[in-house]
Amino acid sequence: MTLAVYKINPQTGARTLVRAEHTVKPSSVPDLSSEYPPCACPRHKGSDQRANKLRALLAEANRRSRGTL
Repeated sequence: MTLAVYKINPQTGARTLVRAEHTVKPSSVPDLSSEYPPCACPRHKGSDQRANKLRALLAEANRRSRGTL
């Protein structure tokens, strides 16, 4: 796929190139998910680990409440 970015003048309809054409290579493996990729910013980095820990604690609390622990 080839992409280029243009700016259109609304009065004249003239097209001005903003970014030159760039060819994008297609992925060899299609993404089967509609999820956004995980955030890597410092604010959210490691949030997956915290979420996994909370899930484990919740599962443990559920097992205790059912008497299966």
